[in-house]
Amino acid sequence: LSHNKSWINLQTLNLERNSIGAEGATALSKNTTWINLQTLNLERNSIGAEGATALSKNTTWINLQTLNLERNSIGAEGASALSKNTTWINLQTLNLGSSGIDAEGATAMRKNTTWINLQTLNLGSNLIGDRGAIALSQNITWTSLRTLNLGDNSIGAEGATALSHNKSWINLQTLNLERNSIGAEGATALSKNTTWI
Repeated sequence: LSHNKSWINLQTLNLERNSIGAEGATALSKNTTWINLQTLNLERNSIGAEGATALSKNTTWINLQTLNLERNSIGAEGASALSKNTTWINLQTLNLGSSGIDAEGATAMRKNTTWINLQTLNLGSNLIGDRGAIALSQNITWTSLRTLNLGDNSIGAEGATALSHNKSWINLQTLNLERNSIGAEGATALSKNTTWI
């Protein structure tokens, strides 16, 4: 697939559940033909940190809008690599749910300055905890963010309070914090946010 030179108008590629692994992801990342690719779904392919790192180095998919890497165990290393990509300036949706991303990975993602058009970020069912939530809350690039899923991430009152202090996500419409432990303190802090109008 990656060697294909004909599909110059390819916009959507769905390879979900195909066991391509890191080797397959690396091969795909080297494609230089699919300049019009907008949606890439590699969910459940065991690409790991190595595969995510390879994908992050792609410089061809300048029109990529949706990237789904859910359930690929990319971990902090993979998340950090993806966050350093400077090509996907049109990325709008990034799905990294259930990917083994911890606070270190969330901290690396917070530093991203390329995804200025990001609207949906799914980090549900990871391991970011309070420290990761605090880091994400400090991001000032994702001003177009509308949906943020941080469900099932072991976030407590401290993390929720940090999120409530965010001043950048002025377009946020949906915040999912289900299955965390924010408690009354965290809920009260969130209620005082005046940015997410």
